[in-house]
Amino acid sequence: MITMFNAFTNEIDDSEVAVKTIAAQIQDKKLLKNTIGIIACHFEYVENGTIDALCDVIPFDLIGCAVQGSAVNANGGMEQLSLTVLTSDDITFTSAISEPIFPENFDTVIENVYSDVSKSAGDPSLIFLLGPITTDVSGYKILKKIDQLSGGLPIFGTLSNDTSLKYESSYVFRNKEQHLRKMILLFLNGDISPRFYTTAIATRNIVRQNAAVTESSDYLVKKINNLPVIEYFRSIGVQTSKLAAVSMLPFLVDFGDGTVPTAYSMYNISENGAYCGGEIPVGALITFAEIDYNSVMETAEITLRKALDDVEKNGANGIIAIPCFTRSLVIIPNTEDEIKKSLEIVGDKIPFTLIYSGGELCPTYNKQQKIINRFHNLTYTVMVF
Repeated sequence: MITMFNAFTNEIDDSEVAVKTIAAQIQDKKLLKNTIGIIACHFEYVENGTIDALCDVIPFDLIGCAVQGSAVNANGGMEQLSLTVLTSDDITFTSAISEPIFPENFDTVIENVYSDVSKSAGDPSLIFLLGPITTDVSGYKILKKIDQLSGGLPIFGTLSNDTSLKYESSYVFRNKEQHLRKMILLFLNGDISPRFYTTAIATRNIVRQNAAVTESSDYLVKKINNLPVIEYFRSIGVQTSKLAAVSMLPFLVDFGDGTVPTAYSMYNISENGAYCGGEIPVGALITFAEIDYNSVMETAEITLRKALDDVEKNGANGIIAIPCFTRSLVIIPNTEDEIKKSLEIVGDKIPFTLIYSGGELCPTYNKQQKIINRFHNLTYTVMVF
């Protein structure tokens, strides 16, 4: 059994006060045999020394990443530091941080960090992953590699993010080791049965027109309905000059395996094709959609209601929600409304953490209810455990 509890601070300008605030909230909590702390925070908490100072006063390992917004039961905000503590007598928590990841050393670095953790922990019940967000190494590729190494064990987690377009402060950290290109793996070993829920786009925002992917290579879609991507868009009346706007639209991918359709974005459309948020195989059906304020709020509620129904029926120790940070941009100027809505729905029913994400890693289920690890865009993902 895992006990989960949270602490938070919004004191971003005074590191000393921030540390005292967090320490005061956890000082009377009972720690069991094994404990790990997961931090989600604005990047300034890293740069102003708050994370280093927390490591000096908290008696267990801390892992985490910079994010644009987080929440716990008590409070949430875009500049909050949220600490989630997991402690257990019978579940072990084993973590490691990788070397910096670049395209040229990708496989070796990920294989090494996976080996480091598995040597100590063996095969886990759950892998929690905190990855870097970069312009040259996709989160999808990181997930795919870990999925291969683990043989399909459930992987849940997020990519870091910040307020810049170049991700210049999207730190990932383990204790006092902080980096923009490193990745953290946390293995949870023992009797834990996580369940996962995802919702991306409100039903009314989905265009009822499927198109088949007829040529692709990994996450580059080359042909849709047997037409080069640019020609496909022309065939449906989209001018070449408008392709940049099209690339901002979300779309759903039906993999044909019974899993819930996965939301992706097209990061770039060129003569080569469309570069997408994840792998899209030949034969997959894509459906374009729109995302707006009402869709963001509705899908957050749908996902959390499913999670709470699960808790009521099956019991649980906590809920961790990881929604895409782009959702907070969609609802500008009411940037924190999704956080407020989430806290309102969950209340004090169960320990709850929300971490805005630069890329959501969350399993889905196929027709046989087997776990299929997926990388998501624009999605509200939840783990109940």
